[in-house]
Parts: sequence; structure tokens; C-alpha cells
Amino acid sequence: MVVSQSGLSLSLASLFSDADIKRSVTSSSRSFLSSESISPSFLQSNSAESVAMGLLRQFEGMQLPAASDLDWLVPEHDAPQKLLPIPDSLPISPDDGEHADIYKLRIRVRGNLEWAPPRPQIIFNIHPAPKRKVVVAKQNYRCAGCGTRIDPDYIKRLRYCEYLGRYFCQCCHENAQAVVPGRVLRKWDFSKYYVSNFARDLLGKIAGDPLFNPSDINSGLYKKVKALETVRVLRVQLFHMKNLFKTCRLAKDVLDQFDSVPGHLTEDLHLFSLNDLSVVRSGDLAPRLRELLRQGSTHVASCVLCQAKGFVCEFCGNDKDIIFPFELNKCERCEDCKACYHRICFKGGKECPRCQRLAARRRSMAQRNMEEQEDLEEDQGGGLSRHGNR
Repeated sequence: MVVSQSGLSLSLASLFSDADIKRSVTSSSRSFLSSESISPSFLQSNSAESVAMGLLRQFEGMQLPAASDLDWLVPEHDAPQKLLPIPDSLPISPDDGEHADIYKLRIRVRGNLEWAPPRPQIIFNIHPAPKRKVVVAKQNYRCAGCGTRIDPDYIKRLRYCEYLGRYFCQCCHENAQAVVPGRVLRKWDFSKYYVSNFARDLLGKIAGDPLFNPSDINSGLYKKVKALETVRVLRVQLFHMKNLFKTCRLAKDVLDQFDSVPGHLTEDLHLFSLNDLSVVRSGDLAPRLRELLRQGSTHVASCVLCQAKGFVCEFCGNDKDIIFPFELNKCERCEDCKACYHRICFKGGKECPRCQRLAARRRSMAQRNMEEQEDLEEDQGGGLSRHGNR
């Protein structure tokens, strides 16, 4: 059989037509697998990618057949459900100038040992000042987007991406501008910077996703930006209020109003999206959150079920003033048991009464268990002694 004579497996031979295999066999059947014709990487690696790249090198000068002309070599009984379609494009290398027109089709290329296409990633930091020669040398003198090799004399034509911190050719970097998350989180800088086409598309897709936590990335940003600190306090209040409304069957209308803003703003304390940060800067977010807080407070004040779930301060015992966790101006909450007290009452190093009761209860239960254990051991010891006397 031609396939067996050429040394190709069925899976590899499916890339080529019978005519191409026969032509290859007659011209160089013995030299095809010789050490002189196969690259070292092909000999050293058994990965599918290396095998495919090695085969492409061997058939570099041949015109590969169209996908419609190829026959499947997989028997029907091996794949009875449905034969997989053959790709309608060829795997290409960034250095393959012969098929440069294929790049116009925007085919995704996996890359090689020197280059790989950019990956979607969230970058929180600001890149150091770029040194063109150093950065391009680290990129192996290739465009970070498509992998095209750049002559060192022409690196000045490359364009820098402020988001990815790499240089791109003019096809992959069309001088698009976007807000860079790292500069917003580090310096509250909403200026638009030049980014690559890949970064522009990525930042556009994640603009509404809650991915950024200023308390983890730059905790000092709340102190630096007053508008952001105001939004943070409002979110803490709305967070506690929404948890209360989830247990109240009469709060459905208020919860519907809460859905007018993105869910993470009332269900999380610190997560922001790029769009959220932009709205904070413009000053439009805080009024919307205040209106939700006002509507929620009105419901709590008139709702019997919500009032029953409030707290009475155990220090002053004023049952006329029911307090709730979202009332940050007058409520102080115990970090351990989450009980609420008046801020003016719960200060001066006082201990939480509820925590004291819980601790006393635990000590009492531990003492009771110890006494029961001692009684059990005495009963077992007495039974053994009576059995010995017999």
C-alpha cells in the first residue's frame, strides 16, 4: 500500500491526496524519513504540533489539495455518528511568506517556539517605561500580535500597546485608544492610551464585568478618591439592607428597584467594573445608590416583618429604637457574633454581651460533658470490680 510504503500513518496521510503521496513516494520515498530531511525539533518531539510542522516542511514546495478533494481514511464503523469535517484552512507559520495573503482571512495561528499569540488576560499594573530595543529583543523581533518577524532596522515602525506592554506591527495596532485598568486603579487616571487591536477588543468585552477590587489592588485608592469612598459606604449599607429584604416576603417591590443597578453593586462590597469606575468618576453612581437607600429605609420603617428582625441595644435596653446593620451612623456591629448595638453605647473597650453569653454557654456545656464522662468511667470501673469479686 502506498501509505505503508511512505511510512505515513492513517491520521497523517489524511492530510494529503493519493496523488501527492504517490508523487512523494516515487521522488523521495527513502529520503523522506532520513535524518538529513527531518528537522531536529521533529525528531525530538512527538507532539501533534511538531509532527504537523515537520510534515509541512517536507511538502513545502507542493500544492496541497483542496479540502473537498480529500477522502477520509476513517472507516465508518470507527465513527458511525458522523465524520468530522476537514478544516477549510491550512496551518501556517508567521514566517511563511508564500501564503502571506492568508493573513487577510484573520486565521488564528497557534505560534511556535519563538512566538505565541496574545492571550486574554486581566492586567492590574502599570508597565514600566518601555525601552523599544529591549522589549522588541525579548519578543524575538516579532510582532506580538501576528508573529511577523521584524528586521532590527525597522523596529521604529512598531507601535507600543499600553495595556499589554508589547510592540505590534501596524496591522495589529491601528492606534486605537482605550482606558487602561492599571492606570485607573493605581493613579485614578481615565485618560485614553494607545492600545493594540487585541487589547481594544478585550477591554471592550470586559468593560461591564466586575473584575476589579480596589481594596486588594490599591487599598489607598479609597482615601485618595472621595467619590469612591462615598460609593463604598453606600454599598455597605445596601449590602446589609438587601440581605434583610431577601428574608422579607413584603419587600418584593423594593428588591425590584435594587435590580435597576448591576447586582454586584448591592451584593458585594468592593468589586467594580470599568464602567462602574467611570460612572463613579462622573458622579452619577452615588445619587442612584442614595435613592435606593432612601426607598429601602422607607420600607424598613413601615414594615412589621423587617422591624421584628432588628436589634435592641443590650447596653441601654431602649426597645423603642430598633437598630439595623445598614444604619452605619448609629450602629456598631460585633465582628464575632454580628450583633448590633448603639455606637455611643458600644465603646470604651466594652465586651459584647452576646459573646459573653455564648462563651458561658460553651463553658457550661464543656463542664457538663466532662462530668458525664467521669460518671461513665466510674460506672464502668465499678462494674469491673464487682465482676472480679465474683
